[in-house]
Amino acid sequence: MNVWGPRFLALMVFCGFSGCVAEMVKKERPRKGPVPEVGFVDLGGGEIRYSVEGWRLIVAARGMAANRRMKRVCRGLQPQITDEFTREDVEVPYSGDDLAPNLEKGLEHYNMAPYHHIVFECVPKEKPGKP
Repeated sequence: MNVWGPRFLALMVFCGFSGCVAEMVKKERPRKGPVPEVGFVDLGGGEIRYSVEGWRLIVAARGMAANRRMKRVCRGLQPQITDEFTREDVEVPYSGDDLAPNLEKGLEHYNMAPYHHIVFECVPKEKPGKP
């Protein structure tokens, strides 16, 4: 009996409700030249961040989501991390349900929260057998 299927599904549902997300701060997709012989004109890269508050399992899921998003931005190239840091960022609610009551409070609706930032660039994948 495979018990990982239901556990994985439960984890995904739990993560969906607990904010297992990573958000792009800056994104530059790779751009190819006008002809195939030119190759890439710009390899691309960007910066992504995720919250480090909460259970270790949830923070790890956010890190995995960040890795998936970096791979999606690089589109066939390999993301290479150039810098990582954690800092306090302002967390502002943007949805209509959260925003209206918080605006009545004035500046108290801004919260400081720790976020882990990853700066990355896209590099060509190494071919097997070549160092």
